[in-house]
Amino acid sequence: MIPNTLDFALLEELTPQRRRTRKLRIGWAGAKQHVGDLSFILEVIKATYKEVDWVFFGMMPEGTDPYLAEYHDYVDFTDYYAKLASLDLAIAIAPLEIHPFNEAKSNLRLLEYGILGWPVICTDIFPYKTNNPLVTRLSNQPGQWISAICDRVGESDSLDRECDILREWVKESYLIEQHLDAWMSALTR
Repeated sequence: MIPNTLDFALLEELTPQRRRTRKLRIGWAGAKQHVGDLSFILEVIKATYKEVDWVFFGMMPEGTDPYLAEYHDYVDFTDYYAKLASLDLAIAIAPLEIHPFNEAKSNLRLLEYGILGWPVICTDIFPYKTNNPLVTRLSNQPGQWISAICDRVGESDSLDRECDILREWVKESYLIEQHLDAWMSALTR
């Protein structure tokens, strides 16, 4: 098995803007198969939408529409990273339902968010512990997520530091250019 990697040539121009708005922009990106992963997020959104702007891309949990600042339809994969970067998030979330399928997933979501320089709040689950990234890992208890989000409001300096650290973590270990020999070996056995 070869760990996921990102093609930096496609992503190097997608640097974080760190645009400051009145409210923190917190968001998620994914497809319809993540309904279970987002099952507890509606409660978190309802409790925080007056303090932060929620942004969803690809799908949104049922019932969240009145509480979202923005929703973006899914795009073709060739446009995915540009669209993802355009969300200009202050924090990205990566909830995962706890079950064997998700325990066997990779940390790709952290790589995608990290290369864009977004701090991450995620589920405390095996794939998100790989190589110990600087992320906030929580159980899927809405109260913990609400507290973590509320604690971040007004913390732009610490968020900027997390941005830089997570982006460097991705660049140090998860770019395809660093793993071409392993890929070539796997593909040409």
